[in-house]
Amino acid sequence: MDKSASIERIFQDLRRVVHALELYSKDVNARFGLTAPQLWALWELERGGPASLGALALALQLHPSTLVGVVDRLEAKGLALRETDPADARRIRIRLTPKARALLKHAPHPAQGRLVHGLQAMSERQVTELRRAVATLVRVMEAEDLEARFFFSED
Repeated sequence: MDKSASIERIFQDLRRVVHALELYSKDVNARFGLTAPQLWALWELERGGPASLGALALALQLHPSTLVGVVDRLEAKGLALRETDPADARRIRIRLTPKARALLKHAPHPAQGRLVHGLQAMSERQVTELRRAVATLVRVMEAEDLEARFFFSED
């Protein structure tokens, strides 16, 4: 494949990834009134059980300060609760409510979660090569100083 064809393929593939995330986000919002990050947080809590903010942030590949708003909105919707950790009263953990468990019976699995799990399944060499390639794209786009938020989300 020549360079021009490779560049065209890169654009097509990037558009597919972005479009898949956009479609997922719109569908989740329309069907459940949630943002993709909110639903992903619920799925992670379902999968792993109650978690500290730090542990949940790690699972979602987010900084804990970014996750605070997501958890605040889930609490406001009656889908998550902050509670004292029974193992350490100094710590807070987040858990699902029965309302969240009922919602998850009908909700799709998170697209961004699939991306994270797919990356985790790759070899260390593949992840390193991809990280370098994506970092190059960020530099080419002069986007190093842009805030990295969830795709298509207000969270």
